[in-house]
Amino acid sequence: MFADTFTIVNSEDKKFIATVGVIAVIIIGGYAGLALYTGFNTPFSVVMSESMQHDNSRSQIGCIDTGDVVIVKSPDKTEIVSYIDATKTGYMTFGDYGSVIIYERGGGHNPVIHRAIIWLEWDDVTKTWSAPSLKDYTGEWDNNGNNWNNLSGALHLYNITQSGKNITIDLDKIGKNSGFITLGDNPVTNTGVDQPNTIDHPVRMEEIRSVPFMEIPWIGAM
Repeated sequence: MFADTFTIVNSEDKKFIATVGVIAVIIIGGYAGLALYTGFNTPFSVVMSESMQHDNSRSQIGCIDTGDVVIVKSPDKTEIVSYIDATKTGYMTFGDYGSVIIYERGGGHNPVIHRAIIWLEWDDVTKTWSAPSLKDYTGEWDNNGNNWNNLSGALHLYNITQSGKNITIDLDKIGKNSGFITLGDNPVTNTGVDQPNTIDHPVRMEEIRSVPFMEIPWIGAM
């Protein structure tokens, strides 16, 4: 009698252990797959600022709000598309055209999560700027002579991003290297580009820490 009872209990225990084991394998396997897909063992980042919010008074699913956790990819695992290029292809992330990047700005400061607006090319031989994506851009912009292959002074982009911003990039005041000009989505707190105030030069590829591609709303605020 006791032997039969022990056998029944032991069998149930085995089923329970087997079930837990299968769940654990699924979770571990899924996490391993995510790590392989993103290129990071820990592919998560908590958003600490409001600079990417589309509305200062409320949070929105599909946009990056304070307290969200974003899942990120290594820059080697994805193509980074600027806002200007994305307006021509329709590529969108987090409620607007183009890729969002997390970049290092050095000096012991926290990394910045902002949208890549335009890629600028610096020619160290001719000492000139160019912006190839402006060649067939249908939006409004201006510069001295409006020659995308020879830019100088102030480059103006009009009615860009979901909030219709007008921005100015002072090419004389930023560091001379190729890279992305970046801008936070927030229509109130981020009305100007990061360069040269947040970072004094266009963001180089090697300064890009990761590329967010998915959000988990509000979990980072818990």
